[in-house]
Amino acid sequence: MKRTFIWMVFPLMGAILFWGIDALVMAHHGTWSTTAWITAKSIALPVACGSAFWQMVKLFSCQDRLMGAAMAMATGIWVSGPLYYIYFHLSFGTRPMSTAEMLFHIALFPIATLMVSLFNGSIGGLLITSALLGILGTGWLGIPGQGKGNQE
Repeated sequence: MKRTFIWMVFPLMGAILFWGIDALVMAHHGTWSTTAWITAKSIALPVACGSAFWQMVKLFSCQDRLMGAAMAMATGIWVSGPLYYIYFHLSFGTRPMSTAEMLFHIALFPIATLMVSLFNGSIGGLLITSALLGILGTGWLGIPGQGKGNQE
């Protein structure tokens, strides 16, 4: 039951956080320099996703499935990339996207995720977030909810 819960909640949270923050930064990209908004994405996206992962593991008591939860969150980010790509293209593109193009991008989700992150400057955030979730999943930086006072 817990595994099903993890694979429903963590991917959704990862997708909403990562691409939602990216969309907020993109909404204000005209007022910032290119260096500022790319740096903001490279720092804000990993910090937000890592912090949310840590809090969600504590909240839902998923310490025994740490790597599964981390990979679920990373999967949500990578799989939802094509949907954000379609949104990004429809918002900022100069020509409409056909249904066949939309389906093509959804079918090739890892490539579409890389494409959108390259086009909008979040490739650093995507790679750092993916690596951070992998590291957090190993427990090398500690296990959420199991501080020195909580150990038996």
